[in-house]
Amino acid sequence: MAAGLALIAFGLGVLSFRLGFLHQPLSQYADQISFIALCYMVFAVGVTIGTQRDVWGKVLKERWRLILLPIGTLLSSALAATVVGEITGLSSPVSAAIGSACGWYSLSGVAVAKIWGAEAGLLAFTVNFLRELAAFGLVPLIAKHCRFAAIALCGATAADTTLPVIAKSTNPESALIGLISGGLITASVPFVIAFLSSLSS
Repeated sequence: MAAGLALIAFGLGVLSFRLGFLHQPLSQYADQISFIALCYMVFAVGVTIGTQRDVWGKVLKERWRLILLPIGTLLSSALAATVVGEITGLSSPVSAAIGSACGWYSLSGVAVAKIWGAEAGLLAFTVNFLRELAAFGLVPLIAKHCRFAAIALCGATAADTTLPVIAKSTNPESALIGLISGGLITASVPFVIAFLSSLSS
């Protein structure tokens, strides 16, 4: 339900601007508005986690999964992107870098463009943006069967934009795991892209 409303809100935002319902000066504040909304949503998730006194104990019981989840997400994303890159004729380092961004479209678009050119940067931005958008719709469905798969789909965004969806679709424990996994992936992405760029030089 929440994911569907998020997708509807996104579509309405695009249509409102395209049809001229939003004036240019108002659209200039879109980044600030979205940042405030994101902060509120993450704050609300924090409150939910804070009300669960035993949540940290449950999360720490996961032990090795807390490390394997972000590592597996990074590796599987890079590998899947490399396979697709081979099919479409994209070089392995470029496609692996695009996949290893794990949904962090703002960084991947700029970083990939600086290293491999504007076309690759645009592709990185688009692919990772679509991954985040897909997560909003698919997480509620996937979480019914496997919460770790749902968190993995979110990738780096599990630490921010898709965290509320994880919390809504699972439980406070899984939301905290998502926050940890997303945070570790976010910290790793710049180093992974830098490493892949060294392979192509």
